[in-house]
Amino acid sequence: MYAAAGIAVLPLHTPAADGTCSCYLGPECDSAGKHPRLAHGVLDASADVRRVAAWWRRWPHANIGLATGGVLDVCDVDSNAGLRRVLDVLDVVRPAGPVVRTGHGWHLWMAGGLPSRIGFLPDVDWRGAGGIVVAPPSRHPSGARYEFTQLWTPDVPLPPCPEVLRRLVIPAPVMLVPLVRAEIGDADRYAKAALDGEVRRVLDAPRPLMRGRNRVRAGGRNNALNVAAFRMGQLAADSGGLDANVVWPRLMDAAVSAGLRPAEAQRTIASGWRAGLRHPRR
Repeated sequence: MYAAAGIAVLPLHTPAADGTCSCYLGPECDSAGKHPRLAHGVLDASADVRRVAAWWRRWPHANIGLATGGVLDVCDVDSNAGLRRVLDVLDVVRPAGPVVRTGHGWHLWMAGGLPSRIGFLPDVDWRGAGGIVVAPPSRHPSGARYEFTQLWTPDVPLPPCPEVLRRLVIPAPVMLVPLVRAEIGDADRYAKAALDGEVRRVLDAPRPLMRGRNRVRAGGRNNALNVAAFRMGQLAADSGGLDANVVWPRLMDAAVSAGLRPAEAQRTIASGWRAGLRHPRR
């Protein structure tokens, strides 16, 4: 259904009745039912109906993941207060498009095209380019099912992101006049190379090594994410050439692709970034 509508799909792990994950971490997984079964995560997502059907023949009980940033973007709301904030910003009683009830919040579906942005409002994220969301009728670790509370009709175009919300997701850039243009260009190139390197650090970090249900060696994904956020915070404090709106979505995308839970990854990025700002590279 989703792939036939042009939305790239990927199979996710599945929570058992007791909330444990189908992945090798089992009860120790902190992202039960929300991370990809495929080796390259969202990069392997496909709208090829035959490929998707083959995946579900292999994993018939897989949760359904949808890649955002193409046909679909999602306003990911984690609390009642967050939903009220979004509705207040939009000045509506209910949003225009499809709405999914998740385990603890809501997904507001809109037409794709924006970058991902973490925490653009309290308890509200934007899942855009490079993101993943769980789709109905997937199972939440709580035992509840993801379900549409405002229906999605495949042949009806998704509503665009309202301009008032778009301005929050993509704030207007602050225009600075560089004093020495060549030095600023060098700094930008260095910052981009540094960010690319830290993203690769997160993607290449080892997962926990398990023997049966026992952890033999701790995984380094969360630690790598913390170090990456710290180093980028240091660079931002030192040069002023980096912005959290640029760095955080890249690190978040890498963390989710590496299998970290979004809420955990957001806390780690925020902690590392703040620590880096306090200890700039002089």
